[in-house]
Amino acid sequence: MKNKEKILSSTTATTSSSATRITRSRNNIIEEMEKRLSIWIDEIDRNIPLSQSIIMEKARRIFNYIKAETIDKSETFVASRGWFNRFKHRNNLHNIKITGEAASSDTKVAAEFQAILKKIIEEGNYPPELVFNVDETCLFWKRMPKRTFLSREEKRAPGFKAAKDRLTLLLGGNASGDFKLKPLLIYHSKNPRAMKGISKSTLPVILESNTKSRITAKIFQD
Repeated sequence: MKNKEKILSSTTATTSSSATRITRSRNNIIEEMEKRLSIWIDEIDRNIPLSQSIIMEKARRIFNYIKAETIDKSETFVASRGWFNRFKHRNNLHNIKITGEAASSDTKVAAEFQAILKKIIEEGNYPPELVFNVDETCLFWKRMPKRTFLSREEKRAPGFKAAKDRLTLLLGGNASGDFKLKPLLIYHSKNPRAMKGISKSTLPVILESNTKSRITAKIFQD
């Protein structure tokens, strides 16, 4: 409504009276922002994945930068999901999964071990209460997204190593499900700054450390 006069004058000068399709009048600042945003997407380092939220935040920053250089300060832009979907179609962006490292586990040996483990349990006559399973998992707090947006001309993105800011957890319990092991937490620092003045014995986890924040044979045996 606020652009009523501008839209009416534009349609009077350029639109045929027989036209049946209605199109939306786009602001010059937004058009310029999208041009710069497209260039940024094409030229950005492909080791940095682009999620929808990253592109939308970059669009807001570019728009505000262009708006600050213009005389007309009345235009607004919120980078909504609807805008992103239209921008994606206009620029032929597609979302792909980033190529990662090959799996290091031997699935064939793991499948064969099931029969071996079953035999060990039966021969030892171990009840479910004494059969435990543990597994380790990594917790990242600066993890980059696994998918990225590319132009149609680009078919794939190179793999990359995730951020190193992580810790490792070892979780486990018995087969009967009535006993859960105290979690083991491995961090790269023996005395984290956040733990200053806190006794490790009062923590709900067993805290260990090594330079790579990984479980070693010694830590596992202990």
